[in-house]
Amino acid sequence: MTRFSTDQAPQNFILRQVRQEDRPILIQQLNDPRIAPWLAAVPQPFGPSEADALLAHGQHPDEHLLIVEQGGAVAGCLCIGASLWYWLDPAFWGRGLMHHALQVAIATHFATLAPPLTATCHTDNAASQAVLTRLGFSPTPTLRKMFFQSTQSAQLCRDFVMTPEQWHLLHPPLIALNAVSLRPAEQKDATTLVRMLPHAGSPIWPTPETIRAFIETHRFRGPPRGLFVIVDMHRRSLGMALLTENTPALCFLSDEDAARHHDHVTAALAQGIGSVQSFRCE
Repeated sequence: MTRFSTDQAPQNFILRQVRQEDRPILIQQLNDPRIAPWLAAVPQPFGPSEADALLAHGQHPDEHLLIVEQGGAVAGCLCIGASLWYWLDPAFWGRGLMHHALQVAIATHFATLAPPLTATCHTDNAASQAVLTRLGFSPTPTLRKMFFQSTQSAQLCRDFVMTPEQWHLLHPPLIALNAVSLRPAEQKDATTLVRMLPHAGSPIWPTPETIRAFIETHRFRGPPRGLFVIVDMHRRSLGMALLTENTPALCFLSDEDAARHHDHVTAALAQGIGSVQSFRCE
């Protein structure tokens, strides 16, 4: 995970890597009795040595410990890697800030090949469960006990799971390519896409009768593959793009649309959709 863009975020916040100078505020927040009891791995008291261990955890290549910063203040922190966990300073509660921060972080996480995410919540942590549910995480059907360092006891918890396919279905990406954008094709696009099919037939494209099966077969489940609809700034559908391991295949609704957009769409897609910086969720 390289860059966490908050350019499209509805709130003015920054996601950045944790730094050594964050150590004092981390100690302060993780000693707060309104925060610490909900985090299983946080002992009490939480001192300098515990903060150093947390900073070291953030240096692991598969773990991304990120500060949520708003107005120059450290509002909270999230870690995305083998699992997902987070906290928010009580001064920032009730603003939807963590929802938006997690949306950016998870979208970036799933913009490249990545395993499912699991977040574990104490059964009494209604606020965190609401955040995860709003993002589309699925609660597992059974509870489990988890050891909490702060209380030195096992507490009932529930896992909330998000798969890459689930994320992309619930939060379809919009890939901006200058004058046009790409969005994943859906079954509701079938009638329009039929009008774009080559009249003479093609070994790549389906027949009108098999367009719905084609859409499902190539439904976007994460980069680099998928069937996308090319739309203009008014969201008018003007073409489709089939992305595979090979050269992208394009079809347009009209010769005029093809002449106007074919070359620059092809050039942008040749870089791979994971490298398009404007890859974001609608």
